[in-house]
Amino acid sequence: MRTVLTTVGTSLVTNARKALGLNMDEAITEAQVANYLRHAEQEKASAETNSLSRLLQENDGIVFLCSQTEEGKKCAEALRRFYDSRGHRARLREVRDLNYTEKRFKMRGLRSLVATLVDLIREERKRGRKVLVNATGGFKAEIAYATLVGLLFDVPVYYIHEAFREIIEMPPTPISWDYSLLADHEEFFEWLFNQDRPTREVDARLRECPPELRLLLSEVEGSTMLSPAGEAFYEAYLDRLETAESVPILLSSSAQKAYEAAEPSVREVFDRALRKLRLRDLRVAGSERLSQSDCLVYPRGHRDERLFYFEGKDGEIYVCELSRHSDKTYEKLRERTPRFADYRDFEPWQARF
Repeated sequence: MRTVLTTVGTSLVTNARKALGLNMDEAITEAQVANYLRHAEQEKASAETNSLSRLLQENDGIVFLCSQTEEGKKCAEALRRFYDSRGHRARLREVRDLNYTEKRFKMRGLRSLVATLVDLIREERKRGRKVLVNATGGFKAEIAYATLVGLLFDVPVYYIHEAFREIIEMPPTPISWDYSLLADHEEFFEWLFNQDRPTREVDARLRECPPELRLLLSEVEGSTMLSPAGEAFYEAYLDRLETAESVPILLSSSAQKAYEAAEPSVREVFDRALRKLRLRDLRVAGSERLSQSDCLVYPRGHRDERLFYFEGKDGEIYVCELSRHSDKTYEKLRERTPRFADYRDFEPWQARF
């Protein structure tokens, strides 16, 4: 079972006006658009019908993503009714802030498009459906960000230009994305994710951060937010963390004692590190091996927390020790060179935050 997420532009209304002999600025009713759609060839009716005529299979569902514009919603509603009447369980999702007139709304709208695509991908996968993105409709930037979401979430993206005869597939690419930058600055992205922040506050927090972070941000009228690309990468990072929740993490009695004795704020720091420890690519990139020890230490770099751990044969992670630079326990443990065989009584870890 498949669901096709389809971005919608205004070519249906444009083509309907031409067919009816109306001027481009002349009003056109929903009934006129629907009547044109019923009688026109699907390959010529609009960008969306052209691509869907080559892409749809029996029993496919469709979600039409439209802008917050009168003509965008008019096109999407006509398409929804047309395909729903043909048994494709079509529905409409309006993309908040997606507008074609002001730069402010374009930026916010593109970020909202990314978030909407991600939400729909998660929803449909939970329903056990395969997801495809049909990015033919809408303006060109929508195609670019829909493709980025497809690459990050392993979803094929399709596109067809009105002059092309064949649909172009941009399949999922077997690339291992590096999420270490987001993992290292997770608290910063979390702080910025759900709320725009005054640029002066963001700049203050960025002073000690690598300049690459700014590539994932946008500034509009004194406020800073995640850029559409930043939204896509951060959402993908969160998805990776969620997917990895099935990886077992077990704490030794020593690690459990340190965890329970920690202040709530410190325990939250440990929780974040333990969650990230589940992702193999983060472990590989962010761990160091101690000499004369079979344990590894995560994370490396300018972090206070340190986890001494051992990887089990079946993918489970045994955490032998939890330590911090600031309380000197890390250096003492390094001198002691912990070994996995020295630890017993491992119990499953459960996050507290």
